[in-house]
Amino acid sequence: MTEAGSARTFAWSVGALSPHYTAAVGLRRSEHSLPNAEPAHLLQLCTSYKHASGGRRLRVSTLRMPRLPTAVPTRQLLSAFDQQAAAALMVRGAVQRADGGATPSELLGAIDRQLIKVMKALCEYAKGQPGTVMLPPAAAMLPGLIFHLRRSPAVRTSGLSPDETAYFRHLVATLSVFSSLVLVQPTLMAYDRGRPATAMPLEPSTMSPDRSLLLDTFLKLILCHGSNVAQWKRSDELASNPELTSLLKAASDDLASASEARFPSPEVFECEQYGSKARYLVQKLNPDVPMLEFLQGLYKAIVA
Repeated sequence: MTEAGSARTFAWSVGALSPHYTAAVGLRRSEHSLPNAEPAHLLQLCTSYKHASGGRRLRVSTLRMPRLPTAVPTRQLLSAFDQQAAAALMVRGAVQRADGGATPSELLGAIDRQLIKVMKALCEYAKGQPGTVMLPPAAAMLPGLIFHLRRSPAVRTSGLSPDETAYFRHLVATLSVFSSLVLVQPTLMAYDRGRPATAMPLEPSTMSPDRSLLLDTFLKLILCHGSNVAQWKRSDELASNPELTSLLKAASDDLASASEARFPSPEVFECEQYGSKARYLVQKLNPDVPMLEFLQGLYKAIVA
C-alpha cells in the first residue's frame, strides 16, 4: 500500500481478479475535526486490470458519504447498517488476525470482544439486566452469524490439514458477502411430502425420518434422505405416490442447480439418515455450545 501526500491516494495490488473476487475497504472515524469541512466525503475507487482478451480495463466508482457530527448516537445509523456485510468484515478480520499468528483462543477472544462492542452500541438494554436486551431487527442476524463463525474453519483448525485451513481462509477473505457467509453459516433446506422447500435452522431437531435435507456448506452439498424417505425411494410406492416423487425431484433439482452454479465446484453427496456420509450433516447440526447458551452469555456481557 502507498500513500501519495495530501491527495490521500492509496493503492493495493492483488495477484488476480475474477468475477467471484470481492474486496473490502475499512474506514475509521478521525479523532480530529477539520475546520470548514465539506458536508460530505467523496471516495473514489479505481480498479485497473488486464482482461483475458489482452486489453486493459479501468472501472471507477465514486461514493458520496455524508459527514456526521461525532455526537450522533450509533443507534441512529441502524437504517444504513448491513449486518451481513458487517459479519463478512468480521470474518475477514478474524482471518487477518489468524494470518498474523493469532491462536484459536486469541481469535475467539477478539471476535467475542468485537461482537460485544457492536451489540452494546446497537442494542437497547438496562444495565445489569440481561433479560432487557432488545436486538434491533437490522442487527438481529449478527449474533447467529458470529456464533457460526466461532465454529468455522476460519477459527478452529482441529481435524483439518494446514492446506484445508489455508484454502478455507483464502475463500472467506476473497469471495462475495453471500458466499463468505454460506462458508461460515451453511444453509439447510427441508423437503417434506406435500409442502414446498423450507429453510431450516442448523439444529438436530430438523432431522426427521419423513424428510429430506439439503445442506449447503459452499464447499460441500449434502442431500440426506430420512430413513423412511430412503425406504420409500427403494420401494414400489415411489411410482404411485406423486407427493413423494415431487419431494425427491425438488431436492434433486435444487442439488443440481446449486452444484452447477457454484465456483469453485463443490463436493456433492447423496446419502441416507444413519449412513456413514450423513456424519457431515450431523456434525453441522450438533454444536459443542448450544446457540441459546451462547446468546445468554452474550446478553450478560452486553449489560455488564
